[in-house]
Amino acid sequence: MGWRLPDGARVKATFDTQFVTYEEDKDRWVVVFERNLTDLSGVDAQARALIEALAGKWAYVPSDARNGVTLPLKHETLTGRIRFFYEADPRSGRTS
Repeated sequence: MGWRLPDGARVKATFDTQFVTYEEDKDRWVVVFERNLTDLSGVDAQARALIEALAGKWAYVPSDARNGVTLPLKHETLTGRIRFFYEADPRSGRTS
């Protein structure tokens, strides 16, 4: 995944991911991010903490991401202002 930060910098993070299920009708995967694999040494402390906090979160991920495509996300997904990551399986209805 990649983000453009408020200061215009860009950051990319790679996670180990558990693929839970594929939703064929929407061509997307339900996944759990397990652990951050990227060296984030060039990222400020606030952005680093937000990215590291994604371990254990759930998300719907478009199937083209499994082909090595970096998902370009808005910074608001890190802060939760745009819902992309969930605390639990988003299909269960209990997502926060």
